[in-house]
Amino acid sequence: MNHMPPISVMNDSGLMFLSLLTVVSCLGVSGCTTTPTEPRAPSPTQQALVGKTQKELMSCAGIPPEARTVGEVTELKYYKEASQFEESFPGSKSSVARAHHGCWATLRLTNEVVTEVQYRPVPKDYLHTDHCDEIFAKCLGP
Repeated sequence: MNHMPPISVMNDSGLMFLSLLTVVSCLGVSGCTTTPTEPRAPSPTQQALVGKTQKELMSCAGIPPEARTVGEVTELKYYKEASQFEESFPGSKSSVARAHHGCWATLRLTNEVVTEVQYRPVPKDYLHTDHCDEIFAKCLGP
């Protein structure tokens, strides 16, 4: 009986190459994951709202769908969604729907004066907050 030693399919340099390829692949996949985005710089509209009174805000932006007061701090929440026209684009014989999006604006008032304005796009990874600016367009003057 002729006994031959087992044949190695892969030598040491092949194993090292395979190990390196595995590590690089894992790093490549992890490089594609999303990372938390940095807070956006306030828009000129957000900055212009700071210092306005609650009465001024209600007269130009209307009554918010959500409001709550705790002590001297009031939080007002407004929402504006994109029009259906904006959420679709023409295709060859029909329109194709895009992702539904909008924006929540949260205003914090202390003693009935705006002290902080935050925008949160919907969905949260949507890059634009211009719909929030649209809520307050009448508050900026002509």
